[in-house]
Amino acid sequence: MLPTSSLSPAAVRFPTLAQLRIYMRHSGWASQPPGIGGSVWTNGESKIGIPAITGDDLVIAKAVLDRLAAHERTVATTLAPRIRYHQMDVTYLRAASDYRITDTIPFEAASTVIGSARKLLRAAGTTAWHERGDIGGNYARRGDEVLKKTRMDHTQQGSFIIPLLVPLSEPEQPAGEQLILPNLEVLTAAPEPFERRVTRTFAQSIMAVKEIIVEPERSPTMSDLHAVVARGVSREFCSALARILAEPAIGEFETRFGWAESHPAPATMPASVSIDGEASQKIEDAATQLKQSRIDARSMFSGSIVELRHVTDEPFGSVTISTVRRGRTSEIRVRLPFDHYQEAVSWHQAQRAVIVEGEVRTGVGRRLVVDDPVTCRPIDEILLTMT
Repeated sequence: MLPTSSLSPAAVRFPTLAQLRIYMRHSGWASQPPGIGGSVWTNGESKIGIPAITGDDLVIAKAVLDRLAAHERTVATTLAPRIRYHQMDVTYLRAASDYRITDTIPFEAASTVIGSARKLLRAAGTTAWHERGDIGGNYARRGDEVLKKTRMDHTQQGSFIIPLLVPLSEPEQPAGEQLILPNLEVLTAAPEPFERRVTRTFAQSIMAVKEIIVEPERSPTMSDLHAVVARGVSREFCSALARILAEPAIGEFETRFGWAESHPAPATMPASVSIDGEASQKIEDAATQLKQSRIDARSMFSGSIVELRHVTDEPFGSVTISTVRRGRTSEIRVRLPFDHYQEAVSWHQAQRAVIVEGEVRTGVGRRLVVDDPVTCRPIDEILLTMT
């Protein structure tokens, strides 16, 4: 029988039994064949029994959490949020002001933040599927599916903070492995779930807006617009962000990212990005430029590295990028000089998504190939070209 705890239900928000099972499976626990009364989970010498019930039971969830906390030598208040967010990317949206937002926020400003946050995520969901400077109402169905699954957690203290929770799918392929054969080395990895691609696109988009549109004193050039669109920025994303910043009660808007522990985190994505309210007009002007300009990003694609391949003594290696092309998930093999390939190995180890520009052709076995890329670099390397 599971022990009770002195921890009161009001002291911590408990994970569901489903979340507890997912966390246990990912952290080394194995479920024995279930019996009439439930199932026993084991991890080494430790055992936890979970009764067979439908739905959720607060008392059982609390008891399982206590046993897990004891096993991990921590406390339930620390472990509970880790389990709740284990398979969720969390984006914390923070509206701040030195004098207008303390314990409360004007209702109109709060409404703007929530409504515009939905538009930001929806725009990122579409450009994660297909980069474009002006969505024009043609939102991607896959992106909207992610939006429908997204949850809003309770607001937190600290100005006005809204956590957006994006649940991640289980990987379609097993975790990566290294295969070494005579004269051939191959390293593979599971592709990132599309939901992670959406939250990553959100993060790199807001970073691109800050570093390429907001920080330079000049207006963005066509080259700048191409750079932000390639990273997922759209007119709709800019307009939604500008609307938040234009609220008189909001002096600063910050996004902070917490990546689900169930999948490798994009280590070089920003921990947080903050933009001053005074940047509102500049971002809105960029939105107007994106509407008036036709930005063609068809020769560019981005994604995570899912395979590295090199034949001993060959002057070239290849990396395979998991991406989206023409409305379909695709894998594109990119041929790189050996020095460049060695850099790509380090990008893969650091979980850095890459952006590639080059002509895609259909090779042997209908594999998509880029033989001579114009560029292949980590997407977080945003280099400003001052003119």
